[in-house]
Amino acid sequence: MPYQRYASLPLDGLTQIVSPSLEQGGLNNGEQQPWYWDIEMGLICNATHRRIRLQALKNSEKRFATLFHLSPHMVLLVRIEDGLISEANHWFERLLGWPLNQAIGRTTVELGIWPDPLQRKQFVKKIRSKNASVSMEVSLQGRDGQLHDGILSAQKVELEGEAYLVSTFMDTRKSKEAAQALIDSQERLDLALDSAQMGTWDWDIPSDRLYGSARAAQLHGLPAEPFNESFEAFFEGVPDAERDSMRDSYRTLREGPAGSYQLTYRVPAENNTSRYIESRARLYRDADGVPLRMAGTLLDITEQVEREQRLSASEDKFAKAFHSSPDAITISELATGNYLEVNDGFSRLTGYSSAEVIGRSPYELGIWGQSSQRQALLDEIKEKGRISNREILGRSRRGDLINVEISIEPITINDTPCLLLTARDISQLKTAQAQVRHLAYHDPLTNLPNRALLMDRLSQQTSLHERHDLRAALLFLDLDHFKHINDSLGHPVGDSVLKIITARLEASVRNEDTVARLGGDEFVVLLTGLKGSLEEVTQSVRSTADTLRELLAEPMFLDGQRLQVTPSIGIALLPDHGSTAADLLKRADIALYRAKDCGRNTTQLFDFTMQTAASERMEMESALRTALARNEFSLHFQPQVDARENRIVGAEALLRWQHPQLGAQSPANFIKILEDSGLILEVGAWVLDEACRSFGQLLREGLIDPRTFSLCVNISPRQFLQSDFVERVRHSLLRHHLPCSILKLEVTEGIVIQNLEDTIAKMQQLMALGVSFAMDDFGTGYSSLTHLKRLPVDTLKIDQSFVRDAINAPNDTEIIRAIVAMARSLKIRVVAEGVEQLAQLQFLQSIGCHLYQGYLHSRPVPLAQFRELLRH
Repeated sequence: MPYQRYASLPLDGLTQIVSPSLEQGGLNNGEQQPWYWDIEMGLICNATHRRIRLQALKNSEKRFATLFHLSPHMVLLVRIEDGLISEANHWFERLLGWPLNQAIGRTTVELGIWPDPLQRKQFVKKIRSKNASVSMEVSLQGRDGQLHDGILSAQKVELEGEAYLVSTFMDTRKSKEAAQALIDSQERLDLALDSAQMGTWDWDIPSDRLYGSARAAQLHGLPAEPFNESFEAFFEGVPDAERDSMRDSYRTLREGPAGSYQLTYRVPAENNTSRYIESRARLYRDADGVPLRMAGTLLDITEQVEREQRLSASEDKFAKAFHSSPDAITISELATGNYLEVNDGFSRLTGYSSAEVIGRSPYELGIWGQSSQRQALLDEIKEKGRISNREILGRSRRGDLINVEISIEPITINDTPCLLLTARDISQLKTAQAQVRHLAYHDPLTNLPNRALLMDRLSQQTSLHERHDLRAALLFLDLDHFKHINDSLGHPVGDSVLKIITARLEASVRNEDTVARLGGDEFVVLLTGLKGSLEEVTQSVRSTADTLRELLAEPMFLDGQRLQVTPSIGIALLPDHGSTAADLLKRADIALYRAKDCGRNTTQLFDFTMQTAASERMEMESALRTALARNEFSLHFQPQVDARENRIVGAEALLRWQHPQLGAQSPANFIKILEDSGLILEVGAWVLDEACRSFGQLLREGLIDPRTFSLCVNISPRQFLQSDFVERVRHSLLRHHLPCSILKLEVTEGIVIQNLEDTIAKMQQLMALGVSFAMDDFGTGYSSLTHLKRLPVDTLKIDQSFVRDAINAPNDTEIIRAIVAMARSLKIRVVAEGVEQLAQLQFLQSIGCHLYQGYLHSRPVPLAQFRELLRH
């Protein structure tokens, strides 16, 4: 009869096709349940117990593989020490692109899953320090190089004496469809068994001779040829302990009533391994019941045994993975909703033990809402197949509300429809998201609304105006010279000042008004719901602005320092100065700029003529940005004269700009724009270099004496703040072969205000080279006398505003006298600017000021004309 595995036949049918002796062998035992038999070469062997064991293993594997592989997130079992992957579910393969057979046994770092391996070390260190479930936002890299952002959660477990991590990774993007189901392990086992080759043996008991087929001999490690020797020789390779067990089985078979048996044993194989052999045999007796012979089959079941061992180990791993997962995982019946099993993560999340919930539904306990919500979830599962990353509100045993994210997957266990639910506590994530949303619309230092929130409220006000005919006012505030506080006292003091300003502003406006910080020292106050005529609203808003200006200007005391800051305020009205949020803010900014131009610590109401001026300024700034590249700048030189000899002893280099359409532009119109825009750094460097180049030519032509002549170049405070300013000056002098003693840098008190110590240090470095300094516009600022004694200047330049009225204005006359007398006592030279009349010069000479420049001698002229002045 052909060989058939696991033939299942009714007992009465089976006894009809076998010899009567089968009944004597115990086939017909009267049981109604079918038995499983192996039939070959006329032998029938009972395989029921092995089938039951395999079926149990199969059910166990299916149960825990279902939990592991049908998890809605990627699950890994990795060794802590080196990140070696021991197990992974199908989400790992689908998300990261690594086949499991290529990933298991390799480390996560080796596969490049961690773009930054240091991040893994930090994650492991965090787990070890807390010795508890840990979650962290990470980026994992797939096989194709794509990064996947998500939250990695892990719990430490012990497996076979080693520390492992049960890790779940929740992709923050929408989960993909479930991966292709794993091929059923039992089908692979059946395929392996069906394709296996079997060996046969026949033992003649009286002669102790055993015949074995070539396959049977090969399975025992003997030459692959028929065997015909003693029974002991055939089983010589079997370990002693197992041979003793075999002898006991044969003895029981010979002496007992049974006629067949099944036995598994080991035989040595290559590389110090073993093969597992399954032997099935039947005993034949003579008429007196004396054993005559035993015949059977041999089957290499090594793969099957190893599979069973793996299944057993896998069952343990899956059980530990289920209970050690940081997420709450539950299995419940679909029909009733009652819990069948819950893990430790569920107990940690809800406070309920497994004994308290098994057999009860979450809706009965009030964990996940009401039963009506359950029906809605079931309807969605029926429609979509599953539920992924759904945020719901849960309740713990203590009654605390919990923000959780759940995923539900329908599964079947032992033919019972069930639901696999995974829940993750996202309370901290929700809190963090709320903080992020708050920071997106609020200033982190003052907690005031930022620009985004201000623009939103402005937009709301435009809508209210259209419906209710109400006005609003936007007050744009900027703190005067606030940068000096940061530079001199440090940013912590500056931050404290901003917080005090914030408190004063919030205390001075109504609850319905808005105070916002746009950044730095810029604040905005939005006054809403203003009623009345334009004149009444304007007067009221001006009064409020003046009150705020006085309040903010009150002294404050920080770290023993008495500080006082004043604001400049620009005002724009809705809808009179703009009907959109952007227009209103822009025009309030224009008014603020005008307030700064008017001397600061003042208030300006927007006027449309301001916008015209602002547009012209913007156009001029745009033209200035290209002027240097187009060679539109040039230098003019105004002689400095010693009146005693009527001799030119120096010159001041002055910047001129020839606009291609507008013609020559006055420096008064564009120098400040260069300063405010920062273009002065590039243009100022060009002025210094061009002046050195020009005077290098005059020096080579023999027109100037380097011992007595001075080239004066104005330096912007922004230039002086450059860290490499000294080197820039040195480079220009060396490049054009100009002696350092010729160069005299003209500075203003603005340089002193910026950073006195840094200014003095740089001036001393330049003086060491031979460069000298002149204080320009002396007498026009409040700090000149205060710092003059510390600054290494050798020349004072009397501002032309004093010289212009020196003859007719007694005050100007006395100021000039005082400056000259002070300079004489300090042994500092004095140069008067703006001398246009002979009488002015005569007065200056009468008080001892002999050096001057002005139209009386010459206007500023190009280099060619200045060369002629030197020659004649």
